[in-house]
Amino acid sequence: MYLVLEDVYKVFAGRGGVGEVTAVNNVSLHIEKGEFVTLLGPSGCGKTTTLRMIAGFEFPTSGNIRLDGTIINDLPPHKRDMSMVFQSYAIFPHLTVFENVAYGLRVKRLPKAEIDERVARVLGLVELEGFGSRTPEQLSGGQQQRVA
Repeated sequence: MYLVLEDVYKVFAGRGGVGEVTAVNNVSLHIEKGEFVTLLGPSGCGKTTTLRMIAGFEFPTSGNIRLDGTIINDLPPHKRDMSMVFQSYAIFPHLTVFENVAYGLRVKRLPKAEIDERVARVLGLVELEGFGSRTPEQLSGGQQQRVA
């Protein structure tokens, strides 16, 4: 096998830094060189996080990723013989979750209190309460989709 994931887990800190969220739970894959594979599933199920771990942009909490027989868990992206095409979620990578959600409201020059209230309401609707101070790189792919 060319690319092998063995019992790979990825855990992120929970809302407000409390608890944990399991983004990838015990994934095992065996992929031959040149094989075409699709990861299919609902938003937030760990597809993008799995791809980010394979590419080296995230590191597994546990389990192993092997490339041509060599464990590459800690190998940086530029030293892996692969590439990744990023999804665009139309969010600003340098802004926090709160700032991304508030951006359009600030452009409209709404009062700060109204912006704060509306952003809090929207973050609650998409189950991202407590994530306002995080940047997109600190979120799973599904969480980034919900911010967008």
